[in-house]
Amino acid sequence: MTGRNRYFRSSPIRVIMAALLIVALLPAAAVSAAETAPPVAWNVTFSPEENSKFDAVANTADGGYIALGSALTKVIGGRGDLLLVKTDGQGNEVWTQRLPEMEAASVAETADGGYIVGGYNISAAASGEDLAYQGTSFLIRTDADGKEIWRQVLSGEKVSAVRPTADGGYAVIGWLWNPPGSADDTTAVITKTDANGTPTWNRTFPAAAANTGVVTADGGYIIGGTKSPFTYDIGDAFLIRLDADGNTLWHKNYAVPVIFDVKETADGGFVYSANYWYGLVDAKGDEVWLRNMEGLAGYAVLLRPAGGYVIAGKDIRSGEGFALGTDADGAVQWRRTLPDTGVYAAAGAPDGGYTLAGIRFLSPVSSAAWLANLEETATPTPATPGFGAAVAGAALLLLVAVRGRRG
Repeated sequence: MTGRNRYFRSSPIRVIMAALLIVALLPAAAVSAAETAPPVAWNVTFSPEENSKFDAVANTADGGYIALGSALTKVIGGRGDLLLVKTDGQGNEVWTQRLPEMEAASVAETADGGYIVGGYNISAAASGEDLAYQGTSFLIRTDADGKEIWRQVLSGEKVSAVRPTADGGYAVIGWLWNPPGSADDTTAVITKTDANGTPTWNRTFPAAAANTGVVTADGGYIIGGTKSPFTYDIGDAFLIRLDADGNTLWHKNYAVPVIFDVKETADGGFVYSANYWYGLVDAKGDEVWLRNMEGLAGYAVLLRPAGGYVIAGKDIRSGEGFALGTDADGAVQWRRTLPDTGVYAAAGAPDGGYTLAGIRFLSPVSSAAWLANLEETATPTPATPGFGAAVAGAALLLLVAVRGRRG
């Protein structure tokens, strides 16, 4: 111990520089592994004369987008119209269609170039001291110009997602409102329909609510949500994997409160975004990793072309929209903050970027439906090393010089 004390006293420069080197190298390593956040290539607003927003967006075969949202047409009473907007690849409006008195849930292009739309209404009635909620959902088929062809009514249901299936039908994912006095408020449901929207089968999962789902590469399904749709309790998030006939392959809960979005990965696993968390599970539903993003609500998740993931949503603390890119292990590589916005959905862009959909706040009392594109190439750009790397380099050079002078 005496010898070590004497060494440190006789070499102050070496000690200081070695400490500085160790401290500086830690942030330098993080910076060198990061990437430059992709720039905003374009952003556009729609229906600015009303309070409006987008809740869903999907790619179209012509390289453009189909976006679904709602416009508040009557402030008192909260009446709104469903807003269906077709754009080109730069977000320029091609056409807009409205469906009265309906909230937006989901939209996708169909094989013939038309669209399948999911919308809903919710009402509340007093039941003793509690409010009892009921809902009706609508499955709407349109042509390529957004004009309605047919409509199916799904009584007692709140639709969250509608996905086309390989046989020309649809998978409708959401939840059922349970009758007043039931032990649980909701029951998660997935309904398979034919090409005309007529149900062919459905599967229900008590004491749960499904917020999202996709058709998997093998023709089956994955749905996700929470067991506590009104409180988001930790540990209530779930994923359920089904085969093409709706048989449950596995049903697993995770240590997060809710799952808002899910995508299948190239190796058959699933990445999900949630409130304050995002995670990856393998094809059997076993957790691969889980990452925390305190304060951020991840409403959308996408696969990055070069590997890794994009999580987008809203910062609950500041109210700002955000998007962050990760590597394959979930480590954050870049983050883009989008002031005066909220991101509720996202779609991959044909050029490898990402198109975000949501709301832009125009003033304290007005908003507009909003789309923005982040332009990311298949080969991400590394970030320029910052102050930490510069300090580390200087410290290393000075330490070498001191050693040379004393040697």
